[in-house]
Amino acid sequence: MAHILKTRSALIPLVRLAAILSAMLLLTLLIVTTSRAAFTDTTENAGNSFATGSVIITDDDAGSAMFAATAMTPGEPVIECITLTYSGSLVPADVRMYGVSAGVLATYLDTTVEIGSGGSFGDCTGFTASSTLYSGTLANFSATHTDWTSGLATFTAPANPTSQTLRFTVDVQNDPAAMTQSATATFTWEAQD
Repeated sequence: MAHILKTRSALIPLVRLAAILSAMLLLTLLIVTTSRAAFTDTTENAGNSFATGSVIITDDDAGSAMFAATAMTPGEPVIECITLTYSGSLVPADVRMYGVSAGVLATYLDTTVEIGSGGSFGDCTGFTASSTLYSGTLANFSATHTDWTSGLATFTAPANPTSQTLRFTVDVQNDPAAMTQSATATFTWEAQD
């Protein structure tokens, strides 16, 4: 029994100490949470908004193919124009040209692409060239210029809108291997800012 009383009397000071520490902790919390500053102020920056710009390139072909050449003969080239217009809000924007071709005749089609002003789709009247962008075979063009990275630098649009006309001259080589052959092509213009 004496051992129990000794243990009990040893616990009493620990209980008192725990009670005192708890009271001090409670008092500290009350003082800290109730002693806020009497003056406060804030500022904010409201109404922020974000939007993206646009990259838009169109041509004046109205969905029609530039070429539908049949019975081509050497020395009688087919000539067609197309006008490209960049109207995106992001400037400057670079425009590049690339394409695909298929068919044996593409190897024998000498193709020249000039850039300038005047003329429009299906009518090159008034076209004035400022430079030659490409001169070689149609097959070489499509093998060399396959996407944006390898695309032919066509023009840089410094403002919105910017229009440029391209004149294509395509002539079949005087080579018997070109006889009775055919080819198809798709030309693509891509703009990036």
